[in-house]
Amino acid sequence: MSWPRWWRALRFRNHLQAWLVRRLPPSAQWTLRHQRIYLLPTSFGWMLLGVALAIWVGALNYAVSLAYALSFWIIGLLLVSVLMAYRQLAGLTLQAGTADPVFAGEVTHFSVRLDNLSSWPRTLQGHLVGSTGRAPACPLPPHSSVWLSLPLATTQRGLLAMPALALSSDVPFGLIRAFAYVRLRQQALVYPVPQRDVLGLRQGVSGEGEAVSTAGDDEFSHLAAYRDGDTPRQIAWKVLARRDVLTSKRFAGVAAGGCRVLDWHDYPLGDDVESRLSRLAWRVLECEREQHCYRLRLPGTEVGPQPHQREQALALLARYGEAS
Repeated sequence: MSWPRWWRALRFRNHLQAWLVRRLPPSAQWTLRHQRIYLLPTSFGWMLLGVALAIWVGALNYAVSLAYALSFWIIGLLLVSVLMAYRQLAGLTLQAGTADPVFAGEVTHFSVRLDNLSSWPRTLQGHLVGSTGRAPACPLPPHSSVWLSLPLATTQRGLLAMPALALSSDVPFGLIRAFAYVRLRQQALVYPVPQRDVLGLRQGVSGEGEAVSTAGDDEFSHLAAYRDGDTPRQIAWKVLARRDVLTSKRFAGVAAGGCRVLDWHDYPLGDDVESRLSRLAWRVLECEREQHCYRLRLPGTEVGPQPHQREQALALLARYGEAS
């Protein structure tokens, strides 16, 4: 079977791109030098090069001086375009930012800062290798910085490493495209997809409506905003007197109404790991929505009531099973 020419060209381009990316070491910061910048004519540039060649052949046959001048002028324009396109990327500094955590199936955004330390303006385009979206042209004035937000769809939980970033520019004439690949050391945390689990939520509570807890009742954890139903014992009276702010004490043991226990062993042994994690994630969100005290227990670890408990609990579920 013979593949179409365009298909073979596409496969070659993908293999070349993968080879270039594999050679790049990941780093938190990059400064583009000539070793990492590549130059190729655009479609219009190839066409203009063909026109110049045709004019030059005609000038050879008919000895027309103006035709020689025109062909050499076109070649000179292409050479100037090479230098101008190269200057758009040369010396550009890139620095990795942060990526907000998302649930699997959502779109995360990696942030990258571009620093233009030169005295000339730049116009760039950037996208993540493997993503379908293309970012619009990004102007970068002299001696300035700009943040790029690069979207990427997620498919599974865990730590998602940022793919290689492709930067390109065909400014000013659109004849030559300068492009470069960089690998920035940046990761996004992807939580499991929440899966409704009313039965599991009830398993963490005893028949009298109180949650099961083995921690000590008097172990202070942190201060939080006052909630309806908090007992006078929980109110931080000293904070109220000093700052006139009504806050409540949170304890690592049973809080008001009981502490729910979200346990890995609430499910049968044969249950799928990803299904357990998804249902536990839903139960964490439900406890947060109801502002109910809870403890998340996984094999070998536990997250109890504490500041930023939601983020820590979901991160524990997202990274469950990772090799230490």
